[in-house]
Amino acid sequence: MLITISGRPIPAVRMTGRGKYVKPEAARYLAYKEQIGWLALSQTKEPIINPVSVNVKVFLHGKSSLMGNDGDVDNYLKSALDGCNKIVWLDDRQVNKATVEKIPCRHAKDERMEIEVLEVGE
Repeated sequence: MLITISGRPIPAVRMTGRGKYVKPEAARYLAYKEQIGWLALSQTKEPIINPVSVNVKVFLHGKSSLMGNDGDVDNYLKSALDGCNKIVWLDDRQVNKATVEKIPCRHAKDERMEIEVLEVGE
């Protein structure tokens, strides 16, 4: 399964109990996580019950993406895993392998996140 989320990828942010209601970056992240969930739901009949492997590609435009100033790869991975949890698989403990890669793109219109989910076994 390949889930493609168009637009600039949003990395996960640290949220405190109150922060998710008042911090704009937390609101952006929560909206992005929900967007991932809806796209995943449109491609899934029911959650996978077996272990899965997840490959995430984050396409970013601009110089900062080459310098690594856009966000940590682990936070992009967390966005992908949180958005797919309980939709593509039952629990994120099923993820037994994950890779994430930041890839520069030439134009802002090409920014996106691609989440590839592979069922590992039965």
